[in-house]
Amino acid sequence: MRVRTYRKIHRWLGIVIGIQLLLWTGSGLFFALNPIDRVRGETEQTAPESLAEEMTIASPDEAFNELRSAHGDIGITSVLLRLHLDTAVYEISFVKDGETMWALADAATGRIRGPVDRDEAIAIATADFTAPAKVAAVEHLTETAADSEYRGRPLPAYRVDFDHPLGTRIYVSADRGAVTARRNDRWRLFDFLWMFHIMDYQDREDFNSVILQAASALGLITILSGFVLAGMTSPRLRRLFGGRRGD
Repeated sequence: MRVRTYRKIHRWLGIVIGIQLLLWTGSGLFFALNPIDRVRGETEQTAPESLAEEMTIASPDEAFNELRSAHGDIGITSVLLRLHLDTAVYEISFVKDGETMWALADAATGRIRGPVDRDEAIAIATADFTAPAKVAAVEHLTETAADSEYRGRPLPAYRVDFDHPLGTRIYVSADRGAVTARRNDRWRLFDFLWMFHIMDYQDREDFNSVILQAASALGLITILSGFVLAGMTSPRLRRLFGGRRGD
């Protein structure tokens, strides 16, 4: 094949895939320069406190019986004993009809307690955030869009917005009574670039889409065609392999 033909192939491949190659490189550089713990807001997270030895702890069996009375046939999947503000609670995860659900129980009595309310959610979010920022807004969420920054997380939840330079928002699950997501401007930019990086423009989770596979193959062909073109136009390589330059 003549050099001119290879040049046309390489030029058109560069036009077709060049923008995506630029997006891959630019987004990859951003990922490399921003540690994931900073993106997730974990560097502004308060260290969790331990349970005090003098706390009274009851068996969670009472809570299990209450849940079975309320929900029928369920499967308990996990039980976590932890602090909830100033009290000890059991965070219980269970499955009903294939759906994962949560409940909180007072660890002192073993009795199920209700979901956290707005004031508790604010207290949980404020205690989790190390920056001295005021709460700017609170919203109770029962559903989210497919491209929401809180997609795929437990609902219902409270979104607590802070008056902070990073635009920090902390999400608190109403059923779990715990922080389930921390979002800030770094995370939002990361998520936006991630969408272009994996070429999933809806859910931003699919690594194996046909469009990503096709773009990756075109990118590889573009690079290889560049190597072939360099070899065909290099006088040293032509002399080495005894070739001659085409038109």
